[in-house]
Amino acid sequence: EVDGQAFAVMAGMGFDAKLLEDASTTLKARIGSLAYVLSAVKHLRDRPMRVEIQIDDDPPLRRRARTVVVGNVGRLQGGVRLLADAEPDNGQLDVAILAPRHLAHWAAMAWGILRRHEHVPRMEVLRGARITITSDRDQPCQLDGDVIEPRRTLSVTVRPAALWLCVYQPDRSPDLAEGSPKKR
Repeated sequence: EVDGQAFAVMAGMGFDAKLLEDASTTLKARIGSLAYVLSAVKHLRDRPMRVEIQIDDDPPLRRRARTVVVGNVGRLQGGVRLLADAEPDNGQLDVAILAPRHLAHWAAMAWGILRRHEHVPRMEVLRGARITITSDRDQPCQLDGDVIEPRRTLSVTVRPAALWLCVYQPDRSPDLAEGSPKKR
């Protein structure tokens, strides 16, 4: 959660929120996801932010980044896996710090993400239950794709057991007696 507001997938500060904010509703209706790509292109050369990232009780890390994404699950729209090891039920959040400096870095990073490489250039991934990202200036932020008020600090915490998932498992169904035909 962020400021008492729950999210299920990802929260972010910087580039990701900028591209969501600038993708026009009209363009999204006409060309779909491509509107986000066009919005992203406008921000590829934006100035990076200086951030301090506090994870749990560890010493803060200082980085220059274009975006910091905190994820409970790892998949973006279109099945793109940004955070390969993110699990929604482990009580931890994965933190991706994306720090490309020029267009070649953006291309290498995108290729690594799309190809699901173990090490993605210009991307650092960390993990914790309490994450605080503090920028040197106000930044746009987003929760599950909804842009929220720009801020200098984005504090994200795990809300344990906030979401219950029911998953059908036919081989473990308690209402099926031994020897009875399986229901489908």
